[in-house]
Amino acid sequence: MSDLLVASPSEQFGAKVAGAFGDQLNGHRRYWREGLFDAEKSAIVAELTRNNPAVVAIGPDVSPTDALELAHAFDTDRPDVVVVLVAKPSIKLLENALRSGARDVVAPDAPDADLRRAFDSALDAADRRRGTVSTTDTATPSRHVICVVSPKGGAGKTTVSTNLATGLALAAPGEVVIVDLDFQFGDVGSALRMTPTHTFADIARAPAAVDITTVKVFLTPSDTGLFALCAPDTPVDADLITSAQVQHVLALLASEFRYVVVDTGSGIDEPTLAALELSTDIVVLTSTDVPSVRATRKEIDTFDLLGLTSQKRHFVVNRADARVGLPVSEIEATVGLSAVAAIPSSRLVPISVNQGTPVVVSDRRSGVADAITRLTSRFAQTTPAPARTMPWRKSKRSGDETE
Repeated sequence: MSDLLVASPSEQFGAKVAGAFGDQLNGHRRYWREGLFDAEKSAIVAELTRNNPAVVAIGPDVSPTDALELAHAFDTDRPDVVVVLVAKPSIKLLENALRSGARDVVAPDAPDADLRRAFDSALDAADRRRGTVSTTDTATPSRHVICVVSPKGGAGKTTVSTNLATGLALAAPGEVVIVDLDFQFGDVGSALRMTPTHTFADIARAPAAVDITTVKVFLTPSDTGLFALCAPDTPVDADLITSAQVQHVLALLASEFRYVVVDTGSGIDEPTLAALELSTDIVVLTSTDVPSVRATRKEIDTFDLLGLTSQKRHFVVNRADARVGLPVSEIEATVGLSAVAAIPSSRLVPISVNQGTPVVVSDRRSGVADAITRLTSRFAQTTPAPARTMPWRKSKRSGDETE
């Protein structure tokens, strides 16, 4: 078996990878032949996986279009194989790579230490993936970047976001991260009973280029199996964070975690728009009052005008059984979406928020937890998986084999 296959015409890059790992990588080799990309992409996948590599690096000197199409074919035909693109990184390329199923984009001229770190991280991901996925299983859940949005404050975004992230973490421990993009007044940390040592502002202050290893340092773990990137401690620090940084960090997290849940601020501010552009799914949240429903209709129209139409939309009505408010059927007709979950009003919600324990943990049999579980099931199996150690690789590989 070959751990790492470099699909590239560049002999120089193949040698660079070999030099970066020395004798600590088992079965690295470079493969290329004239006319390789003239075949159907599925045939190329079959050709490149004859020796069952764990990671396939595509490039350099491969056109971005070919590389992205091949990454998509791997995601469809061989989801157990982790794909890394070797090209000059950019936010747009990272976004397209993640949508195509690739895990990361690595610069061909990256220092050996950075190159090794990126490929070692990909090999770790392959180990985790092969521990849970059969090589013949093509129904493996894809990675999700899930934005929870609402045009008005007070609709319950943070409650839904934290319960959704916790529900996903119960099904896939260690594979979920929640990001608080309400940089001025975000309270994800409080809702999850966290006292974060670091926040998003620390990433903005980082003196060096930010990679996934750097971002992990700033995450706060939860005892329910998820990680959180919390909002700044003070509203003043919100000005430190740019939209480009938001997209870069989300792209890095999506390359490492199966589920990235994004709790946004009210309306469509710049950080929210940056996240929406990178998202795969949008959870549209409304309450039952007339102003909230009308604003939600305008928000959806705005998504259409901005071209945010490729993301899958999941409509959720909060406080759906309130005695004062519109019925769900009328809300659906006004908004133009069918509700996938109707969360009832319950005194359990403010209690859980005050205690910092999501309802899906504290009151699993409640109507609120049941509605959240229905939402969670749209992204993952809701049966909790056995707890396992976070996959930071500690073992070394040996036996270099280069062609």
